[in-house]
Amino acid sequence: MGPTTIGVTHPVGTVQERFVDTAHYTAAYGGSGGAPWRVLDTTIWYPADGGGPYPLVVFAHGYGVTPSYYNQLISRIAAAGYVVAAPTYPLLSGQPAGPTDTVGWGDLFPDTWFVTNEVLALSASGDPSIGGLIDPNRIAVAGHSDGAVLAFGDGFVPFQLDARVRAVVSFSADQGLYGGYQPNGRPVLYVLSDQDPYNPWGDAIAWARNVLQEPKTVVTLVNASHEGPYVNVGDPHFDLVARLTIGFLDATTKSHPEALANAVQVAVTRPDLAWVG
Repeated sequence: MGPTTIGVTHPVGTVQERFVDTAHYTAAYGGSGGAPWRVLDTTIWYPADGGGPYPLVVFAHGYGVTPSYYNQLISRIAAAGYVVAAPTYPLLSGQPAGPTDTVGWGDLFPDTWFVTNEVLALSASGDPSIGGLIDPNRIAVAGHSDGAVLAFGDGFVPFQLDARVRAVVSFSADQGLYGGYQPNGRPVLYVLSDQDPYNPWGDAIAWARNVLQEPKTVVTLVNASHEGPYVNVGDPHFDLVARLTIGFLDATTKSHPEALANAVQVAVTRPDLAWVG
C-alpha cells in the first residue's frame, strides 16, 4: 500500500467503550467468583480533527495497571495520526480481582483479537467518535511488560497471532522467556531497559541479537527503569521512546521508512540515553 501523510500533529479525543465477549469466560480469582463472559472496558484515543482513515494500534497494558497509566505516551502516538485502542484486561489489570498474570493468562490473547474486531466494527459502523477513522489494512499492536508479551504473541506466536497485524512494538519484556516465537517477516520494535529489575538486560539483549529475526529495530535505554520511559514525561528517555515508536509506526503502517531512519539517528546521537542494535 502507498504512503499516507505523516508529520501532522492532531488534537486528540478519547472515548470509553465497554465490549463484552460472551464466547469466553472470566476465571474465578481471589474475591471474584468469575463470570461466563469477559468485560473489556476499552479506551480509544483518536485524531479529533477528522481526516483519515488512520492506522489502528492496539495497546496492551502491563501488570496491575490500566490503559490510563500510559496516557501520555498513547496521546503522543494518537496525535501523530493513529487510532489507539487499549483494553483493560480482566485480572491482569486487577479488575475485577487480582492482579494476576497466571490465572486466565491464555484468555488475554483472544481478548486482544476481540477488541480489534470490535474497534474495527465501530469504525465501519459510522460511530460518532471513530466512524470511518480506521484503515483496517494498517494494524499494529504494542505493549509494555506483560502487555508486550501479549503484543509479541499477537504478532509472532502460533495460535496467539492475528494475521491482520502488520507490525509489533515490545517495551520492557524479555520475549526469550516465553517460547513459541516463529519469524514471519513482521517488523518489530524491541525496546529494553538496562536497569530493568524484572528482565535482566544481558539475557534479553542476547536473545534479541541472536534469535529475534529481521526486520527488527532493537534499542537499549541506558540507565533506564522498567516503567519510567513509557509513562513519565519527565523521564529523560520518554521523548526518545515516543519518537522511536512513531517513527517505527510511520515506517511500517504508513510506508515512510525514512521516519524510522530519522528516529534511529536521533537515538544514535544520544549514547547517554540509548544504544541501537
